[in-house]
Amino acid sequence: MTNPLPYTLLCLLLALPLLADEQAPPAAERGSIIEDRAARKLLQAGNARHEVGENEKALEIWESVVERYPRSQVRFDAHLRLADHLLKETRDFDKARLHYEAAAIETNENDECRAYAYLQTGTCFYEAANYGKCFSIMRDVIERFPASTQVNEAYYYIGLGHFKLGHYSRAIEALENVGTALSSEDSKIDKVEAGKRLFIKIDDPDFAILPVGEQVKIRCTTQSGDEETVLCNLVGRNARIALGGILTKLGRQKSNDFVLDVRGGDSISVTYIDTHTASKSFDEKRLKKVVVVGIGLASITDGSYQREIQAAVIGKPLHLQVTDADHDTTSGLDEIAAETQIFRRKTPDELDDELARKVASGELTEGADGKDMKQQLDPLIMVRSVPVSLKETEQAGTFRCSMPLRIGTAEGTLTGEPGQTIRLVYLDERNLGPSPIIRTAEARIIEGNLGEVRVTRTDISDEDLALKTRVRTATALTEVGNHYKEFGLNSKADLKYTEALDVCEETLDKARGVGGKLLEETYVQLWRIYFAMDKLDLALAMSKRLLAEFPASAFIDEAMLQQAHVERKRENYTQAINLYTSITKLPASQLRGEGQFFIGECYEAMALKAAAQQAGQLYEKAFMAYQKVYEQFPDSGRVGDAVAKMAAFYYQKEDYKRAVDVFENVLSDHPDANFLDVILFNYGRCLYKLDRKPEARRRFEQLIDDYPESDIALEANKIVEALKKAGF
Repeated sequence: MTNPLPYTLLCLLLALPLLADEQAPPAAERGSIIEDRAARKLLQAGNARHEVGENEKALEIWESVVERYPRSQVRFDAHLRLADHLLKETRDFDKARLHYEAAAIETNENDECRAYAYLQTGTCFYEAANYGKCFSIMRDVIERFPASTQVNEAYYYIGLGHFKLGHYSRAIEALENVGTALSSEDSKIDKVEAGKRLFIKIDDPDFAILPVGEQVKIRCTTQSGDEETVLCNLVGRNARIALGGILTKLGRQKSNDFVLDVRGGDSISVTYIDTHTASKSFDEKRLKKVVVVGIGLASITDGSYQREIQAAVIGKPLHLQVTDADHDTTSGLDEIAAETQIFRRKTPDELDDELARKVASGELTEGADGKDMKQQLDPLIMVRSVPVSLKETEQAGTFRCSMPLRIGTAEGTLTGEPGQTIRLVYLDERNLGPSPIIRTAEARIIEGNLGEVRVTRTDISDEDLALKTRVRTATALTEVGNHYKEFGLNSKADLKYTEALDVCEETLDKARGVGGKLLEETYVQLWRIYFAMDKLDLALAMSKRLLAEFPASAFIDEAMLQQAHVERKRENYTQAINLYTSITKLPASQLRGEGQFFIGECYEAMALKAAAQQAGQLYEKAFMAYQKVYEQFPDSGRVGDAVAKMAAFYYQKEDYKRAVDVFENVLSDHPDANFLDVILFNYGRCLYKLDRKPEARRRFEQLIDDYPESDIALEANKIVEALKKAGF
């Protein structure tokens, strides 16, 4: 393929994770150490069940962690385990989202965990095709966790969402922010963190001739022996960019499993065959090397190695942990070296002497603000250091050791005094940055006794596992039917819906006997099937039954939204507006902005059917409804759409100046809004009406450049040609 550049295979890599100061949650939100250890024990039991394929049992155990230990930090790990299973295994996006949202709250002390939970919340919206809300959540990830690895994935999903909507220019703009783009002429070494996604982008103008849906094959080979094929998707029609990605994982090499298995110190060769080059040669191999690195983390933990501690007790074992994928270099258990250091506070005399020396040497000078120069001195002084060797566990890349902390000053042993500070120091030689980084963890040495913790064995009932399996089978069949329906294969979709309905209806009688969450989930699945099959009366009846029998259900807002959609589809707009309004009053609902937006659409639909005088009043109500989306639900994924509707209203009223103000607001503050091609078109028309013709021409040209496939691009092109002839 012809390529004007020597080679432009671009690998886009993930950034450093966020290292933020953790703030302690309120005491009422935090459980005791005993609760945390008991919860951790139960969580690990669920993990063990999951590893051997007992998924239903694992889910019940994880759910019991959340229910039994509502104040423990461990509950957030359980929420993530449940959410990951629901998203990736059963594809139940709504239920998965609820667990991710529970793990993303402020009381979760782990910022990296929160960033992941935020990202996956957006992923659930993406998978459910709610792209507006997906964009909003992903922008939150970028703003709240700017240095985390999740930022690249957030841009990735924003790009994919716009690609799905056919917004190719915005898709490319978002995907350009995924990592750092490098050409073949750059000497910089690319790096990817082990366990994270490797993003691959190819820039080749010959892609423009490929048919829609064509994929470009890339071959990724690790130095340690794994080999995988990555299929990159073209970004838009007549596009020159293809993008793909593949997960990396520490572990044994297993080829063709769609995951790159890597080891510490590994490298990845990314190969692309350029079938026709600028030099008129054929099938020329393009190669890019990517180095695999680990991000080192040091911690002083409790005995379970799951929670960092702030105090180390004299006479008790000290538990040290370092995670660094770089040193998982063999199939056996590797070792790494670190150092423990004991510090005491400097005396006032020592601080005075140090200050005098540094002032005399000119190392310290008094600033204009007159601050105490002692604040610039390190208040601690090291009294001894002891080298330690940490051994790798069965968890690849995790190294641990346990050693006693004794009182005294004996050389070569870990000793200290109450009030002193112990510091674990580890040199992270290879990381995503350009140079080695010293990783540390600290704890205060104290006297006391934290005591031992015993966890009683807990049996989880298997009574309703078969029924739960049937409900999840119905969910899976419905999802398959939805996919068929998306591709216009309605007969196949109906077959899957019928299968799902049979399974669910057979389960219903027994579910009534069990009651509780199982019956609630059965009701939810039934009304989803009925709605998909366009059996609106049955869908309405089932959602009403859910509301009546489970008034505190987490699916209440979704059920009400579906009821409102049914009434709207039947043109019962007044009833639909009442239901949408009820949703906006649910304080914890994520769908309040959706409900408010659809109120406006109902009024618009009513205006189209009304007489001229009444239509004006209904359009006014629609405008007010859209304005409430903007003012009352700023986090809604519908904000951009609502503002665009407001601008269209101003245009119809010939209030072109206010329309221009709103258009500018949409373009600057809502980059993910729908209908941006229509917005640009109307923006240009308003500028033309205001006799700002050169600016109008620029907006029409922007529309043509950014949305060449839009239905109104041809009309915009005619206007541009007319403006050119007129000298603008």
